[in-house]
Amino acid sequence: MHIGHGRSYVTADVYSRFKRMAGYNVLFPMAFHFTGTPIIAMADDVAKGDKELISIFKEIYEIPDSVIPKLSEPLFMATYFKEDIKKAMKELGLGIDWRREFTTIDPEFSTFVLWQFQKLHDKGYIVRDTHPVGWCPVHNIPVGMHDTKGDMEPEIGEYVLIYFNSGDLVLPAATLRPETVFGVVAIWINPNEKYKVIEAYGKKMLVSERAALKFSFQTDNVKEIDEIKGSELKGREAVNPVTGSKVPILGADFVDPMMGTGVVMSVPAHAPFDYFYVKKVKPDLKIIPVVKLDGYSEIPASDLVEKNNPSGKEDLQKLTEQLYRQEYNKGKVRDDVLNLAKAEYVESLKPIVGMSVPEARKLVTDFIISSGLGRKIYEIMNRPVYCRCGNEVVVKILKDQWFLDYGNEEWKSLARKLLYSMRVIPEEARKEFEYALGWLEKRACARTRGLGTPLPWDKKWIIESLSDSTIYMAFYTVAHKIREYKILPSQMKTEFWDYVMLGIGDLDEISSITGINKDVIEELRKEFNYWYPLDFRHSGRDLVPNHLSFFIFNHAGIFPEEKWPRGVAVNGLLLYEGKKMSKSLRNIVPLRKSIRMYSADLVRAVLSATADMGSDVNFSESLVKSIGDSYRYFLQLAEQLSSFTSDQHGFPERWISSVFNSMERDVTKYMEEMNFRDAFNEAVFVLNSQLQEYFELVKSEGRSPNGELMRHIVSDWVKIIAPFSPHFAEEMWHKLGNKSLVVTEPWVKPDLKLIDEVAEMEHEYLERLVYDVKSILSIYKGKPNKATILVSNEGQFRMLREAIMSIERGEGMKGFMGSVKPSKAEMKYAQKVFNYAMTMDEKLKKFIKLQFNEIDIAKEISPYLKAKLGIEVEIRSYDKEDLEKFKKEPLPMKPAIIID
Repeated sequence: MHIGHGRSYVTADVYSRFKRMAGYNVLFPMAFHFTGTPIIAMADDVAKGDKELISIFKEIYEIPDSVIPKLSEPLFMATYFKEDIKKAMKELGLGIDWRREFTTIDPEFSTFVLWQFQKLHDKGYIVRDTHPVGWCPVHNIPVGMHDTKGDMEPEIGEYVLIYFNSGDLVLPAATLRPETVFGVVAIWINPNEKYKVIEAYGKKMLVSERAALKFSFQTDNVKEIDEIKGSELKGREAVNPVTGSKVPILGADFVDPMMGTGVVMSVPAHAPFDYFYVKKVKPDLKIIPVVKLDGYSEIPASDLVEKNNPSGKEDLQKLTEQLYRQEYNKGKVRDDVLNLAKAEYVESLKPIVGMSVPEARKLVTDFIISSGLGRKIYEIMNRPVYCRCGNEVVVKILKDQWFLDYGNEEWKSLARKLLYSMRVIPEEARKEFEYALGWLEKRACARTRGLGTPLPWDKKWIIESLSDSTIYMAFYTVAHKIREYKILPSQMKTEFWDYVMLGIGDLDEISSITGINKDVIEELRKEFNYWYPLDFRHSGRDLVPNHLSFFIFNHAGIFPEEKWPRGVAVNGLLLYEGKKMSKSLRNIVPLRKSIRMYSADLVRAVLSATADMGSDVNFSESLVKSIGDSYRYFLQLAEQLSSFTSDQHGFPERWISSVFNSMERDVTKYMEEMNFRDAFNEAVFVLNSQLQEYFELVKSEGRSPNGELMRHIVSDWVKIIAPFSPHFAEEMWHKLGNKSLVVTEPWVKPDLKLIDEVAEMEHEYLERLVYDVKSILSIYKGKPNKATILVSNEGQFRMLREAIMSIERGEGMKGFMGSVKPSKAEMKYAQKVFNYAMTMDEKLKKFIKLQFNEIDIAKEISPYLKAKLGIEVEIRSYDKEDLEKFKKEPLPMKPAIIID
């Protein structure tokens, strides 16, 4: 487990520690996922002597030489890493209830999985069907995210094949834009690649070597007849089946033989890529437009190419994707497109005129397939995706296989209802869930290879790794009791789980069937009811399209609504010093190593509190140092508390008490929202600055800080920091002389009566004044001796209050002038005041409405102002003579400043 994996666990631990301190009983359990092919594949690689993998194990994960050979046994490997991960979690300080630990291949858990699958099967949510799946062509098994290198989910999409005839051969051009078939001016092939002549779908086809292999997984009886070099096809022609026109076959090395069929139709009017290369290879070809797009000429691709002057394939690909997107959203089929179609097809295609691109795409696809002019094939759209064995994944039409039918509309409806009822953190991830629940269809739920639980009704299949671990959270609630009462797997029959999880069945009868004491069964039922539903599932954001969506589906399909999960929290990934961790960069940092390098508490703080939940964390040494320096400041403060002897409670104390209690209020809200970044920032960095400011304020009065107040602030600060950095917090807690453990202390309770808006505004007034004076001093020529601060008089203040009320009443400048009735001499100043009020922030407006005298505030802060500026300060009310003398006029809360 590397440092990035720690983020989901630490954020869960921070929240669970916070909720415990807030008075809740919290269950934070842990189990280990052994199921599937990843362990098998890695063990096989070790057995084969894979140098890269063994090097990573030795150099990055520091596995001893003596252990490496043993890792060739899958169960040993799984157990070894489980124990290492468990040590990392303990070293990291995760507050886990280890009594409930299990693995997904434990016999007890397997009985739970069997029950889960039987329930889904009985409800019709597991079906036997034929469906496209990601497939390992070597081990002949379906593959999903956890079966692939880099944990990439194979994304299966459809291409439309259009049959272009060339002599006795069919060139099946694979396209995502069949509606543009009317504008085909050429066929592209790669002259440097080998092409196969095969018999498939009842036709003699020419496809790339890779496509021939892919076809064999999507249809039966593919027969290879001949092999042709792509260069041999140049100069030949092919017939467009929809228009009947002949088009040349052109060679281009940009044709990817691994994608589609290796045969590509060229539509230069609507593909900047095609337009660019057609103009280079065969500039005399007539370009045929099919789609009209507002803001573009008849040939939209030419507009983009000529305007952007692309320098290579990457630029062209971006422009092509841009145009595809714009035409899909706003494009309409041209009125003259039927002039291009064969006469016998015009009637069938007549509705296409004026259609949107999506509508036209469906019409043309249906027409091509129903007319025998083409068909659909499946492709891995995010290729290349590699199985953990190292072979590239293909699409297979899997026949007579067991699928979880996530396309079942009844089940989808339940899943959506669950999603709408639950909290999603961050909230913006909800749309990702909505999208995933919408597009998920049938998913192969069993394999013939790997660790796991056999399918209950067809035991030659093993339930795959993302299907057996969707409601495992329910098992946590009773795992320790199963162990305590030594309940055997053979006793945990369907009736047992029906009662424990769903309350279904007669307790006496179930006790008789299972041989389990009915009081024990009832106790397990109570345990489940006490803890379920779960409040939050924490995981990585990359699992939203699969594992986390399956979690929603399976809970919705099995449990009643009152037991549906209440929330899901997803976090972003982790960068290390600004770079993604990867084997090739050799910058993977194991979690245990990071703890040794930086300490558990600083690792926890960076992982949980330096980015929003949904964003990526950039783990850097500078960030670690910054947090460490702040912690050191608070530690030193705790050590100095005995030297703080004052009991005075003046302006500095009113201000620091106010901002501290405001911080406690805000941090509590942030913690509830799992907004750990803002909570930590306020409690650590902002408070650090505020305390330093407090010490400056009391120093300017020539006195010591208030010792009792500082002890209270430091004590509460330790409680706030405890969920983030529990080890450091405990040490601080005991340095303060406490005998208890901070982990058992209640969460902080802000005293809202101490939040003093006047004190906070006075301090803000001081800060603004210091900033304004320093700005003037920065350009002042000569040595300044004194700053004279001219403060607005009461008449000017009344004018500003009236301006604010006029704005709130919607009266504008005219209404304001009617209220204050300024003299001719005052007119310009009144306008200035009104404009000032228009730009004022709401906090300042609220303060100005209060009844106070600005000169009193200014005089109260004068000692602090003098200390901050290092020069003499005179503060007095403004009068008319000052305008004649200094040519300056203050605004309320914005004094005029004269430097001598």
